[in-house]
Amino acid sequence: MTDRIGAVMGLLIPSCMEGLRLVELGKQRPLKLHERLVLFYNSPLCLHCNCNREKFDKERAKLREIDRERRLAD
Repeated sequence: MTDRIGAVMGLLIPSCMEGLRLVELGKQRPLKLHERLVLFYNSPLCLHCNCNREKFDKERAKLREIDRERRLAD
């Protein structure tokens, strides 16, 4: 029961882990539409802290550069 509640809360509250996971995934392959939406939703990261803000911002900048290169290659 506790695991289910934690999973639901993880979907409702922006999370550092989910945001960073999607950035890393996006660097490996193009993100699908729903993954981009989840990344956008999680981009504020944890609302109660900024524990991974600097790392997230650096990695997201790298992701944007990779996306730009992918679009130019197509």
